[in-house]
Amino acid sequence: MSEAAVIMRHPNEAQASPLGAVLIIDDEAAIRESLETLLELEGYAVDSASSGEDGLARLGDRSFDLVLLDLALPDRNGIDLLPEIHAHDPQLSVIMITAYGTVENAVKAMQAGATNFVQKPWDNEKLLADVRTAVARHRAEEENVQLKRALKQRYNFENIVGKSEPMLKIFDLVAQVAASRSTVRDW
Repeated sequence: MSEAAVIMRHPNEAQASPLGAVLIIDDEAAIRESLETLLELEGYAVDSASSGEDGLARLGDRSFDLVLLDLALPDRNGIDLLPEIHAHDPQLSVIMITAYGTVENAVKAMQAGATNFVQKPWDNEKLLADVRTAVARHRAEEENVQLKRALKQRYNFENIVGKSEPMLKIFDLVAQVAASRSTVRDW
């Protein structure tokens, strides 16, 4: 038995779900449909794939907040797929879902970058709590990256007016000191 899921936005959906987008990657149609129904009823935008390659292709098409990934897929091992998923989005949360819930598999999945490891059959309420947590974490990390980028652009030296030689010397000095942990004191 194998299953995987990724939260994602539907291509035909006019507006993305405010709760998030999930992609489900699982080779079993019944598992995919069960997860899709559960997540859609909660308000998530859901897409699914029946193989690792199909899942990677969907990741290339749009962004997701979460991937629910089966350990045993017909074309790939879910753990081996994790680095490729994170190549698309390093902050993307991935929850492994599997019937092969050994401690060894859980440790390997977490070491490979999985956010969580859920064993089949799962408890719907616990899975939904895990999904909410993973989506919130992904969104917070994305927001952090965007805010850092905005701050860097806003306070970059190119945005400071001053082209005279004394000002250029001050910019050079500030750039050298900025990387240090020194404080500035007024004597």
